[in-house]
Amino acid sequence: MRLIFVVLLLLLVQHTIGYYVGHHLAHKMHHLHKTGRRHRATNDVALHFEPEPFNKKLELGSSGKIHCKIAGGISPTVQWYLNDEDPLPDGVTSINGTLMVTDADRRHAGQYTCKAVDGDKSITAKISLDIVVSPRVIEPTAGDSLHVTVGETVVLNCKATGDPQPTTHWDRNLTILNHQQNGVGIGDGVNASTAKLLLFKNGTLLIKDVTEEDSDRYGCTAGSAAGLARNELMLVVHKEGELPPQESTGVGGKAVVVSISVAGAYMVLVLALMVYCRRRRLKRRQRGEKMEQEIIEGREKLVEDGEEKVKVNGVPAQNGRLLPHDRDSGADNSEVSGISRASKKSGQYDHLTVPRTLLTDQITLGRGEFGEVLLAKIDMCQVKKLKNVEEIVDEVDIKPVLVKALTTKDETQLCEFRRQLDLFSRVRHENIVKLIGLCNESEIHYMLLEHTEWGDLKNFLISTRTPEETEEYLSRVGPALPPPTVTRTSPPLSPQHRALLATHLATAAAKLATKRVTHRDIAARNCVITSKLQLKLSYPALTRGPDSHEYHKLHEQVIPLRWLPIEVVTEGDYSTKSDVYMFAATVWEIYTKAELPFAKLNDNSVLERLKAGTLEWTVPASMPESISNLLKRCWSTSPSDRPQFTDICEELNSILQDITSENVSRHSTREDENQ
Repeated sequence: MRLIFVVLLLLLVQHTIGYYVGHHLAHKMHHLHKTGRRHRATNDVALHFEPEPFNKKLELGSSGKIHCKIAGGISPTVQWYLNDEDPLPDGVTSINGTLMVTDADRRHAGQYTCKAVDGDKSITAKISLDIVVSPRVIEPTAGDSLHVTVGETVVLNCKATGDPQPTTHWDRNLTILNHQQNGVGIGDGVNASTAKLLLFKNGTLLIKDVTEEDSDRYGCTAGSAAGLARNELMLVVHKEGELPPQESTGVGGKAVVVSISVAGAYMVLVLALMVYCRRRRLKRRQRGEKMEQEIIEGREKLVEDGEEKVKVNGVPAQNGRLLPHDRDSGADNSEVSGISRASKKSGQYDHLTVPRTLLTDQITLGRGEFGEVLLAKIDMCQVKKLKNVEEIVDEVDIKPVLVKALTTKDETQLCEFRRQLDLFSRVRHENIVKLIGLCNESEIHYMLLEHTEWGDLKNFLISTRTPEETEEYLSRVGPALPPPTVTRTSPPLSPQHRALLATHLATAAAKLATKRVTHRDIAARNCVITSKLQLKLSYPALTRGPDSHEYHKLHEQVIPLRWLPIEVVTEGDYSTKSDVYMFAATVWEIYTKAELPFAKLNDNSVLERLKAGTLEWTVPASMPESISNLLKRCWSTSPSDRPQFTDICEELNSILQDITSENVSRHSTREDENQ
């Protein structure tokens, strides 16, 4: 009986720890078990796609690739076919499991099959390739102005081309016009005679008896499976007799207009050539420096997937799949490129386009490296409809979204914006925020990132402080940098929860490392937390605003000085190992409840000690010794002495399991003593 009682007690305690922690541990142990089996021998795993190829749309006349990567088996061969086993059409080739299309033509559209053969075993996957033409609004012309007099009836036409034929809609000052609004009707509807604004199926907008209040920006948006396009015009309504004179249409007037247009076009062409040549020189210099560094460090050049010989971390890939050995990069693994080759192609981000009109309740949080950073809301149901996601439920699904505006013209910042866009579009993981889309229909582009109901990790950690802890912190570091005011309080985090958050962060960073990209600003302020206590790595980077004191301007660059290792501060050498250093600093924040690192020192003192090698991290008493020892290795001055993220994940999972087991045992002992 006593044994049965103890078993029931253990089950009860385990339930109190929380379903999420238990589920996370089970998932991780299962993943480690599968990973261990995969590393023992390749042929232990059945032949399968990793991942399975998916349908693709290509712009008419563009080039593209569809990868078919295989895992498992002994030595599989991969080949693409048209339909089931028909030969590929001209202009389409299959190289090492990659279907390559050059100069996409309508005859290239159709069903394609990827077939992998390994001995007497084979698997196939079918995809659909569509050749499309992106929508283009031909009327109204972008930037047009229409001047009318009060009382007139105005006709605005919305015409667009594309394949498939795009649908169109009108908006007023970025608010979509539809027949459900007051004063708006359908051209052949029952309220056509009474409505002030009429929408016709052919894209025409009719405004009856215009008044000065009708003056506004009117936009025409065309959308299809090939993308979105938008032009807008300015409607100006004047009082009777105040309509400005129209421009001369005589021969002299036309000659002047033509001359000015030719001169303007010539100036634009010259400026465009200057910018193009400058960017070419800059990229050539960066590429030369990169190749020189790789030769010095003895690394082999990483080439694009699908070429004849591909190596990742010195391990060859063949037949479209990576051979065993998927550990992340070492100390000398600087990022191959801030911008992927694919991002240089025209229309690379068209599939991410989301109309800005879907954003509501915008609140400015501060300013980042590219421009303003805002918090807004978006209807995810509408986003999914735009992306043609199947099985969509027609219900409103309002979610918070982080908006990063791109207003700078600086080439370096433009490259960084594309690098971050590429990062979140390439890397998908439960502990990394999702890229919702890109608002690029106007000059100021918006990057839309997933946000959470509980907000950023930094403020969440501060909300777990007790009033006594806040007073102790202020007395220790002084009131110069007081913590931000929090609107709610949260219960203290248990040892399991802290270790769990650290594990989430390590898992997210490890995912980035496997994709050979770096984050470059890992910190509590750049993480978000969900109501299920799930950490997600994000990138608001508020260099101006509530987090501005956590950044420092050095050599015309704004950097998170207190989170960076020496090689980044002095040489700008970002790598996976610099992310390891920043990861350790963020775990330190988790255990100190978001204290500012080296809070007693000003930025210049931190910089001097960092250069002198005398900057030392002190771990809090609440941190387990096992995690403390791990962080000290992550803070090593030499990048080669820092552990890899795969090792960090394994250690943290083991530590989390030990903490959980110890807590269960402690509860069981207390229950026995109470009896």
